[in-house]
Amino acid sequence: MRPARSTTALHRSASRFGTIGLAGLAGLLSIAFGIAGLAVDRMWTFPGTGSTAAEIGAFAADYRPELLVASTLNTLAVGLWLVFGVGVWQWLREVTGSASFLLTCFLVGFVSFVTLLLAGFTSLFLLAYRAPEASDPRLLYDLTFSLLAMSGVPTALALGSYAAMAFGTSDRSLPTWTGWVAASGAVAHLGLLASLIVTSGFFSLEGGVIIAIPGTLFAWIVSTSVVMISGDQAPP
Repeated sequence: MRPARSTTALHRSASRFGTIGLAGLAGLLSIAFGIAGLAVDRMWTFPGTGSTAAEIGAFAADYRPELLVASTLNTLAVGLWLVFGVGVWQWLREVTGSASFLLTCFLVGFVSFVTLLLAGFTSLFLLAYRAPEASDPRLLYDLTFSLLAMSGVPTALALGSYAAMAFGTSDRSLPTWTGWVAASGAVAHLGLLASLIVTSGFFSLEGGVIIAIPGTLFAWIVSTSVVMISGDQAPP
């Protein structure tokens, strides 16, 4: 018969779920908001890279309500990533036992890519808000997607740092498989830089790459959130 856990241990476990577990729930909720936003605005139908200012302005005017609702949902999703990111940072600090170089890189990368994403959504908000009178709809449109693309660099830093810590923990207290998901996402997000160079097709600024690659980030958030909620990562 296993001995009962002490009251102190139970309180410690409850306290950890109150932070790590709730952060994991925030991560899952953020994905729900993100998917809802994608379903509302149907981003895959947005004007392509070669669209004129007039075409973009007309699109923003025709789909103004959808763009405003979707931008709100996406902003809520990214805002929840801040809660999730703090939870991951706390979890990583407990596992590694110190504020390491990699842990700092993770935090800096995470906060940086969230900031760039919020800036990108601000441009899209303004485009929809001012439609159909926006003086330069193409500039606001390009700013939206270029900021989303630029966020790929700090995203790669955050995911790469997480992966390095997951692979480097000798007791496997960080699930290695989440490290592989993070590593895949880190490599993929560097590909977003191609959209700042390529002028047409899938890898261009408003090409399909801007939807496909962030899917790897979504996969890491879901997988890591599940581990955080399950409590399997808790140290003894």
